[in-house]
Amino acid sequence: MTLRQAARLGRLTRAAMQLELLRAGLESGLFAALAEPKSVDELADPLGLAPDLCAAWLRAAHASGFLVRAGERYRRTALPAWLLSAEGDAAGALLDQAALSYVPVLARLPELLRGGARPRWGGAVEAARVARGSRLLERRALAALDRVPGVRSARRILDVGCGEGSMLAALLAHYRDALGLGVEREPGLVTRAREHLEAAQVHRRGEIWTGDILTEELPAGDWDLALLNQVLHYFSDADRDLLFARIAKRLAAGGVLAIQTPIVKEGRVARATGTAASTALFDLFLCAHANLSPLPDPTDLQVRLRAAGFARVGSVSIVPGGALRYVWAARGPAR
Repeated sequence: MTLRQAARLGRLTRAAMQLELLRAGLESGLFAALAEPKSVDELADPLGLAPDLCAAWLRAAHASGFLVRAGERYRRTALPAWLLSAEGDAAGALLDQAALSYVPVLARLPELLRGGARPRWGGAVEAARVARGSRLLERRALAALDRVPGVRSARRILDVGCGEGSMLAALLAHYRDALGLGVEREPGLVTRAREHLEAAQVHRRGEIWTGDILTEELPAGDWDLALLNQVLHYFSDADRDLLFARIAKRLAAGGVLAIQTPIVKEGRVARATGTAASTALFDLFLCAHANLSPLPDPTDLQVRLRAAGFARVGSVSIVPGGALRYVWAARGPAR
């Protein structure tokens, strides 16, 4: 092994360990306590931590750049401070996804590649974790959605798989004369979504509906904008076609379906930002499950949308390089 290969392998190993270092700092309360400089003795006893492990964690976190040190005292840097913020809470959920969902499944890849039974994804805890993590790029998503044709004039908004409802709440706060309906199957998320609408003071113009859009009829009325935010991989190929057709029939003339989805993306920008690797790894994670579908091919997705009856299709990037984007489809005008 050359020094260059050893260094690269070391970086990969280090990254996996630093992921757990961050999670431990968040869950133990160490990062919260280190808003001000503190020593091992000032941390271990109040937090109920083993002094030797606490000291070793502090040294490792300092060496990793998560803490600064002055004498015997340590203080957190910008990254852990951000992870403790409201926005950083979403990033913390992504850390948990990586450690508790992605790594255990990918650790089984040798078995799965040889034909082992693929696990099923799901459950209230995992659903809540994904919903929290999806908020990380919500501001960018809202800005991108504003560039989708027809969105600014939408007055009736349908959010399919709305999760915790934060995106729908933000849209209703942004468009003050819009009405919204969120659809969610997970009961725990339904409760959180209703709380989000109330906290944003838009609950008089928005409601959350519990049910499966593939099998149950929505409340009467046509929609100007339908959203599928990071949920397409929960639908099989056949179910995607049914989903698109059902939504197309419920859109008003000129109405728009906006699908937020990662795309397995090549290219210089995607490689430089790391999104090429991130989306390819996420696609692998999806393929390793019995009840999840791969990320869509953009060309195939547009063909399916046209087959469902949409007149125009296009896409808007959410992140540089287009690895996360809105693929949109608009119904034709009334005849």
